[in-house]
Amino acid sequence: MDRIRALRARLHACPELSGHETRTLDTLEAFLRENTTLTVERRPEGLLATHWEGDGLPILGFRADVDAIPVEGDPARARHGCGHDGHSTILCALAVRLEGKRVGKNLRLIFQPAEETGEGARRILDTWPEMAALHRIYGLHNIPGYPRGTVLARRGCFARASQGFIADVQGRPAHAAYPDQGANPAAVLCEAVLRLPRFIEDILQGDDRVLMATVIGLRLGGENFGLAAAEGRLCLTLRGDRQVDIEALAQRLRDFIDRGCAELTMTAAYHSRDVFPDTTNTPGAVDEALARWSAARLPVRLLPEPMSWSEDFGHYLKAMPGTFFGIGIGESHPGLHTADYCFDDAIIEAAAEAFWTLI
Repeated sequence: MDRIRALRARLHACPELSGHETRTLDTLEAFLRENTTLTVERRPEGLLATHWEGDGLPILGFRADVDAIPVEGDPARARHGCGHDGHSTILCALAVRLEGKRVGKNLRLIFQPAEETGEGARRILDTWPEMAALHRIYGLHNIPGYPRGTVLARRGCFARASQGFIADVQGRPAHAAYPDQGANPAAVLCEAVLRLPRFIEDILQGDDRVLMATVIGLRLGGENFGLAAAEGRLCLTLRGDRQVDIEALAQRLRDFIDRGCAELTMTAAYHSRDVFPDTTNTPGAVDEALARWSAARLPVRLLPEPMSWSEDFGHYLKAMPGTFFGIGIGESHPGLHTADYCFDDAIIEAAAEAFWTLI
């Protein structure tokens, strides 16, 4: 555990943004080569460590994310404000525990970059042929607000889907004294925001599942007071229990904006960013995990609702059976992504034990 805690300190000291995790992966690779006999492979999409006992045995995957988040107000800098340094360390603790043991299974330990942007899991699924052979895949996230070391589980959706929705509208410039001679996107974009509750109500049809839209930014024109606005950009985060609801809401927005643009002969272009599917646990896999944790007498709490944040682990669960769960990091622990957040090493052993029990 002294080596494990020292590893976490080294990872915490070299936070790197999504897609730039070079030193982080160097540190993890060096630790695994020095402290285990696993087969370690560095790849452009991440780091893979394999425990192989023989062909024909079940193959389990365990994934940890490795990236950091941008510093508020200075997005070029990074900090570990979500605990991915801890998640990577937990997976290394599992690797060390495997040394010299036969477990009757083959294991793939996946150290994945670019979780925060929703891109890392998809890249691995697209490029690593080993992923298609996994019988189960498991992942976890530390969660403030719950007792330290408690396994937090949920049948069905564990973390909601989300995506960034961007609408760029191009109108026509005009003198501010003669706005009717141009085409101003202000009305159509502002009206789209005001209609969001109605769009959501129409999609849900009274169902109690969650679907929400948060305005991230609305920009119109500039600060030339002699020129009417001729372009605008609307940025929303769409979030819900089901990916299909988010897609339906995005389509409602596109249809409404397109109609408004057609009336004024404007054009609209749409983009998606930071796309995260719903992280929905496989029924058989989560029931098996709950049974194993119960047999091992680990503290387990079933969550009544999905987490409102999103996880790119959902990409794996669309492709194969598996379970994503949480580990409580303390009832009064600062929240994820807050200025005061820092991973607590005290939960490393409990989290590694939760993984080990699944093996």
